[in-house]
Amino acid sequence: MSATLRYRGDKSNLLEFAKNLDAFKKVPEKYTETTEIGGTLSLLSRLLIVYLVYTELRYYWNETDIIYQFEPDISLDEQVQMHVDITVAMPCASLSGVDLMDETQLDVFAYGTLQREGVWWQMSDADRRHFQSMQMTNHYLREEYHSVADILFKDILRERSLPKESEAQSDAAAPPPPGALQQLQQISQLESKYDACRLHGTLGINKVAGVLHLVGGAQPVVGMFEDHWMIEFRRMPANFTHRINRLSFGQYSRRIVQPLEGDETIIREEATTVQYFIKVVPTEIRHTFSTISTFQYAVTENVRKLDAERNSYGSPGIYFKYDWSALKIVVSHDRDNLVTFVIRLCSIISGIIVISGAVNALLVAIQRRLLRTFAPQLYQRLPGATPPPPAPPAPISSVPMPANDLLNTANLMANVDISAYLPTAMAANKSDI
Repeated sequence: MSATLRYRGDKSNLLEFAKNLDAFKKVPEKYTETTEIGGTLSLLSRLLIVYLVYTELRYYWNETDIIYQFEPDISLDEQVQMHVDITVAMPCASLSGVDLMDETQLDVFAYGTLQREGVWWQMSDADRRHFQSMQMTNHYLREEYHSVADILFKDILRERSLPKESEAQSDAAAPPPPGALQQLQQISQLESKYDACRLHGTLGINKVAGVLHLVGGAQPVVGMFEDHWMIEFRRMPANFTHRINRLSFGQYSRRIVQPLEGDETIIREEATTVQYFIKVVPTEIRHTFSTISTFQYAVTENVRKLDAERNSYGSPGIYFKYDWSALKIVVSHDRDNLVTFVIRLCSIISGIIVISGAVNALLVAIQRRLLRTFAPQLYQRLPGATPPPPAPPAPISSVPMPANDLLNTANLMANVDISAYLPTAMAANKSDI
């Protein structure tokens, strides 16, 4: 059996004791007084409370400060997308090699391939204006990055996701289907009429150091030698002048500054090596309920002319050498926790109520004082108004009366029979006397 405790006393005493402990005692409505001033202040204070609560919620959600922190990058992403869109000022047939190699020593086709498209190097007026606007914008963002970084990241945090890119930019370059050597020859003939080659697509790269190189100066020529197909490379003039429309890593966003986008390099001599040393930095943008992972990079450019007499050796071409940072940047809001935010909202509401009550009492007191002074009739109609004090008695005139008037008054008073004004008993006593 289990024992239970029961209270055998009077429960009404407990309820009465609980009522006595009530710190929020209520005032009956019949003892309250409503005024026009109080109603107006109540309406204004409620509107002010709604406005301030709305602004606090908006500031807490979007307008807080941005903080940047560094953390070790321990993500285990196997591959990262590398988006490329480069135009080189020579025909596609002259580009003998467009390959990507990294420290894993995988096959060059394991990362995907870039699509080749023959284009004219000279752009139309509309395309040139668009490219120059992109170039100027990206140049300004690079120069003023520390001033506009908070604005760019706030836009990303406000949207809580990176905007989707257009189909033309997001299409991955699928490897070309295997075909006969005749198809390769036909493509070379078709593209030979253009003076530039556009390389675009998406490569899946590993998070290790690697290099994407574009080399040229040789054109493959397909021919028959007896019963076998043979490919020979014919020496072709190379021009490594190039225009970078896009080069980014990971999920793409226009609000992430890409230093090489809008870059145009003019190369005057063929024996020239253009090197870009890229340091990729993982970036994690943390929102309240979501996290966005992207990548930024810093780049150093080196243009070197090859000259054996000056011991400057190498292979002419365009090289993008990239490496990965061991630290990642964490971007987040510098906001208070939820409990602190709720306490601040309560203090705002209670402060407005207290101040509006004090203002109401002051205005009502001023109103009563003015009505009592200038309009007593209206003041008497107010509930709880105190009656005016009684008027003081008229002062007795101190002007001396003439002597004849005093004698006449005394004679009249002596001749008046005052028995009519006295009680009956007193009048009888007087007659006996």
